[in-house]
Parts: sequence; C-alpha cells; structure tokens
Amino acid sequence: MDSNNNSPHNYRTWPIFLLAFIRLFYVSIFERGLSNYLLYDIGIRESTLGYVSSAGAITYIFAPILGIFLTNKFLGVRKALILNSVLTPLLTGVQIIYPQAWFLIICRVSLGLSMGLFWPNCLNLLSQWQKISTLERSKKNFGAFNSSWNFGFIGGLFVGFLWTLFLSDYFAMMIAWIISFSLIPVSFFIKGEEKSENGEETIIYQTEDPLSHLDIKQDLKINPKTPMVIYPILFSWTSIAFLTISKSIFNFSYPILLKDFFPVNTPSFMTYVVQGGLQFMQLGGLTWINSMKVIKRKTASLLSVLLVMMGALAIILVGNIWYISVITAIIGLFLGLIHGTGMKIMLEYGTAKNTTKYSTINEILIGAGFGITPIITGYVVETQIYAIHVFIIILGIFIFFFLLYISRNVKKANNS
Repeated sequence: MDSNNNSPHNYRTWPIFLLAFIRLFYVSIFERGLSNYLLYDIGIRESTLGYVSSAGAITYIFAPILGIFLTNKFLGVRKALILNSVLTPLLTGVQIIYPQAWFLIICRVSLGLSMGLFWPNCLNLLSQWQKISTLERSKKNFGAFNSSWNFGFIGGLFVGFLWTLFLSDYFAMMIAWIISFSLIPVSFFIKGEEKSENGEETIIYQTEDPLSHLDIKQDLKINPKTPMVIYPILFSWTSIAFLTISKSIFNFSYPILLKDFFPVNTPSFMTYVVQGGLQFMQLGGLTWINSMKVIKRKTASLLSVLLVMMGALAIILVGNIWYISVITAIIGLFLGLIHGTGMKIMLEYGTAKNTTKYSTINEILIGAGFGITPIITGYVVETQIYAIHVFIIILGIFIFFFLLYISRNVKKANNS
C-alpha cells in the first residue's frame, strides 16, 4: 500500500499503474497486428481499415460520459475497473475468431464503450490522490502513471516486433489476447476510494481572455499543488485535440507508406519499430515536461507544434521510407511535450475544482481525435498519400496561433 508521508489518508497506486501497463502492452501488439493482418494479408482497402481502426475510438467520444454515469450511480471506481478488466479480454478475443469488417466494427464499438469505465476513472483517481498528497508525491504519481502506460506500449511493440519478425502478425495477436486476461486478477487489488474532507476555500481567478471560459469567478484553488490552473483550460483541450489528430495520422499513414514502397513482401515488422520509436520519444517528452517550470511548458508546447508541422513537411519532401521512419519516430518527442502540458493542466483543474468534468472532456476529445481521424485519413491516402501530411501543416498553423493567443496572459510573474 502506498501512502502519503504527511497525510492520514492511504491509497494504493500500484494496481492502477500495473493495469495501465498491461493494457497498453497487449493493446500495442494486438492493434498493430490486427491492422497489419488486415492490410497486408487480407488486403483490406485503406478506407475500410480507417473505419475499423476508428470504431472503438469514435465510440469513446460518448463512452466517458456513460462510464462516469455508471461509476457514480451504480458501480463505484473499483467495481467499474474490475468490470472493464473482465469485458476487455472477451471483446478482444472475438475479433480474432471472425475478422470481417462489419463484425470487427461491432466488437470494437463495444470495446470502446467499455473503455469509458477505465481511463476516466484512472484520471479521476490521479486527481483525487493529488488532493491528499505532497507536491513531490503528486509529481511522482503523475510520472509513474505516464511511465506505466508508455512503457507498456513501448514494451508491447518491441515484443510484437520480435514475434512478427520470426512468426506472424496473426500469432502476435493470439499471444496478446492471452496476455489481456491478466487484467482481471490485478483489478481485484484496487482499493476502494476514500471520501476526503473538502474544506477548500473559494479563490477568484480572472483573465481578460474571453475565449478561455475563465473570465468569470471560479472556485479554483490555486496553490503549489495546482500551478497549471494559471493556463486557460482551452489550452489543454486544444493541445490534446492536436496531439490526437496528428499522432493518429502518423500512426495510420506509416503502414500505408511502407506498403507503397514495398508492394510485395511488405516488412510489417517495421511498423512495430517505428511506432515503438514514436512512443519511446513521446515518453521522453512526457518525462521532460514534468520537470519543467510552469512558464516553460507553454514555450515547449508552442515550439513542439511548429516542430510537428516541420516533421510533416519533411516527410513530404524526403520521399525515402527509411528517412520517413526516423522522422516519424522523432516526432514522438514533440507530441510528448504537447501531451504532458495538456494533461497536467486538465488534472490540476480537476483537483482544484474537485470534479471529473475536465478529465471526462479530455477523454471525449481523445475519442474524437483518434476516432474520426483514421476514417478521413483512409479516404485521403487512397487519393494522394501525402495529402494528409499537408493537412497537419495547415492545422498546425491555426493551432499554434490559437494557443499563442489564449495563453498570452500566462506570464513569468505568475509562475510558481
């Protein structure tokens, strides 16, 4: 059991971190293997693959709302996470049995709905732990959570690469499915949530920015535990939207670029390497941003948006799959910086206001970004394979100036 040094409250963190690790470990293998199997072995159209890839994520636009409702009204956090851990292996396994597009979409819609019980509750627990922890402990929890799912993702892609290199994508999917059953026993170690005293004072925080939704009185408790609430919440939501759209495009388009360069005997194992590299670099960005001061996170995020745009431009101009592979992996660093800033703002707003509203909206944006983007990308790449990278550049220009404008009042003087 993990406990806070200066608090009478105890809470158990390791089951959540382990669940995040296992989930991303198996998911990274299964999702990559399924996409490769459908694209390279079955020969599915890119547009159809877009629908299959999007089914779960697009459902996740609505899943957090349903998940939080069921959690608050009927289940509680512990039972919700246990139920999700039971449903996950079942809904994953049936996709292997009958890999037809319509059936896969049904399965993945159901899986997406069940995920509304998982990630929002994990983020809610992080916010609750932050309330009863020291600042140092809160940073460690945030860092450990990010490391858990990132190392799970990276480790899974590395293992999937080896299995695919020596065996096949189909075999990798089978093993990943078996691993998913380990979620069930771990979930039973989750400790039920404790109700903490809520004697928070109301603090007024105002900004001149009419777009930030903070130009009215807010009961935000600005203290050393929540320094990121000096950012408008739109900075977080816009950053997360750009992260999910751009990352989804890079991950979805790379296997198609690889097939374009190697139409016969496509080396599918390369998809694991590149996606693993991107995720490893993203973990580096998440770790780096956690050690930055508040004001520097703004600079890092804005600069990262520009560098993601430059990466997309480089992919268009280079025209060599090996250079494209390296560029795609390096982009993960900038995505991590963007992700880390947006996530910290969201979590600290949830802590300051003692609400799940911000984490729920965060998860809806993730569902929209990862859900809608592959559908559009699938159709675009059938027409012109690099046109989708042009879209990243255009989108990035608007995002950069919008973030610059809404954060103009975040000054060094406000930094804590």
